[in-house]
Amino acid sequence: MNLPSAPFWLMLIAVVVFVSVIAATWSVVFMFAVGVALFALLLPVVNWVTKHGVPRGLAALGVVAVTVLVAIGVGVFAVSVYVNQFLPFIGSIPERLTEIQAVAPEWLASAIQSVLDAIGNAAANLDTATIALGFLKGILGFVGTLLALTMLPFFIFYLLTDEPRMARSMRETIPVPWRPYVQTSVDIFVRDFANYFKAEVIVGLIQGTMVTIGVFIIGLIVGPPISEYVLLLGVIAGVMELLPQIGPIIALIPALLLALATSPLAVVLVGGFYLVVFIIEANVLVPKIEGQVISFSAATVIFLVAVGIALGGIVGGILALPVAAIIRDLFGFIFRQVERDSIVEGPAPT
Repeated sequence: MNLPSAPFWLMLIAVVVFVSVIAATWSVVFMFAVGVALFALLLPVVNWVTKHGVPRGLAALGVVAVTVLVAIGVGVFAVSVYVNQFLPFIGSIPERLTEIQAVAPEWLASAIQSVLDAIGNAAANLDTATIALGFLKGILGFVGTLLALTMLPFFIFYLLTDEPRMARSMRETIPVPWRPYVQTSVDIFVRDFANYFKAEVIVGLIQGTMVTIGVFIIGLIVGPPISEYVLLLGVIAGVMELLPQIGPIIALIPALLLALATSPLAVVLVGGFYLVVFIIEANVLVPKIEGQVISFSAATVIFLVAVGIALGGIVGGILALPVAAIIRDLFGFIFRQVERDSIVEGPAPT
């Protein structure tokens, strides 16, 4: 049997290094993965503008500037929802639990009392040093995220500006026998990573819009407190879409809590509405938009997301599917090349 070729070993080493880097730098990779996804989304726009006589640098600058303005608008909206709805919602959880406890069956009231006792004990056991340390960690994390966000527009701008030169340089500097391997690897990365996040953003926007409209209508029928957190529930539904299979269930929890604190009619309406949303997401949105990008079974998705959360928290859960898809497709590509080069022995003749 022949020994593996040099491109095979290079591809194998590249995969090992890639997986190691991803595992060690989840949060940073996630930030720049968003940049790569935006680059893939904006590249056709820049190419189209360039074909109409606009210098590439100017076209990239204009597209990135518009993107930054949109991102600032989204950020202002997110901060507004966080301050005006999320923080009051978190602060009102003990009150909502008390309201539910007053009308709940004995077994549920006992469980709620246990939760309230746990919250009270946790708050009583917090000392000033712990609170200060947590606040400091939060500030440092926010500063780090802010610095990464300020670098992201420059990263995208240079990718858009230098894309023709980088592509030409890759073709000229990489030895001819290696070019198909490198090009296919780049194509796999872009297809699985960038297209996945584009699909997730589209599905998240649709999901968030549906939930916002539906909860708004339910709020008109049943009134507060569910009518006070319409935007918050919509944002949660859209963001939680980044966690496939698990995210929509997590998005249901705050809505159900508010419905339980409102009225039995609110519980019925919220439960029925979210059931319809789950059906639309599972049978229409995911197969049509995400199914062509990441094709894993439902059980495999839950397993991969759980492993990602265990390794890297929420960011790990978000990155689990695209990373797993890249590994799967790279392995399939390498295996086909190995099989083609007769490194894997065929079946014995009968």
